[in-house]
Amino acid sequence: MAAKKSDSNDGTTLTLPSNEEILITRAFDAPARFVFAALTKPEHIRRWWAPASRGEMLQCDVDFRVGGAWRYVMRVNAGFEIGFSGTFLEITAPTRVVQTEIFDPFPDAPSVVTLELVEANGVTTLTSRIRYPSQAVRDQVIATGMEDGMRESYQQLTSVVQQLVVA
Repeated sequence: MAAKKSDSNDGTTLTLPSNEEILITRAFDAPARFVFAALTKPEHIRRWWAPASRGEMLQCDVDFRVGGAWRYVMRVNAGFEIGFSGTFLEITAPTRVVQTEIFDPFPDAPSVVTLELVEANGVTTLTSRIRYPSQAVRDQVIATGMEDGMRESYQQLTSVVQQLVVA
């Protein structure tokens, strides 16, 4: 088991539980149904997925069903576009989603992302386990600086969840 990668004071923890995995954990002061909605509905995903300091989301297509596809594209501040896509493998509302994820420049290196939500006493803990085809691919992903962008996106996600709770 790999050592902890990072644990900042922003409420999100990133660990490396195996040579091929990244595990991200964050708690939300909200019932699971609100977190699930924010994670799966395009009108909410558009508000949190792209880190605001890094660019803007251009495309958010979600066919949310087992076998359905998704695609997100953002334009980064440097002017170029980056895209991600995949298919939904498993959906158990409001506690679990398993999907593939492909970063456009590396179509032969898909990952499998397992999102799980566990609610206790009104607090929902999200775990996102990302399994890559190899340690080399996982390490390339980490080297891109994905952690900082992920942290900002999860802060934005927290804001969206809070807005859903009070709506």
